[in-house]
Amino acid sequence: MLEMLQMGKYGAYVWSSYGLALFIMGYVAIKPIMDKKLIVKELMMKYRREEHQLANKQSENKQEQS
Repeated sequence: MLEMLQMGKYGAYVWSSYGLALFIMGYVAIKPIMDKKLIVKELMMKYRREEHQLANKQSENKQEQS
């Protein structure tokens, strides 16, 4: 069993390649999920900011008309 894991003198190369490939595939799978959460958060902040600015403009317009 140990000989199979060592794969002769190429074991370190083979297993590090497998590890790197697994890491990259995991990153590629998880990164869009993390990006989506960030984008949704930024859009919600932008929406709230614009909503607040609109409310301020409307209150200023009402005060000017009075």
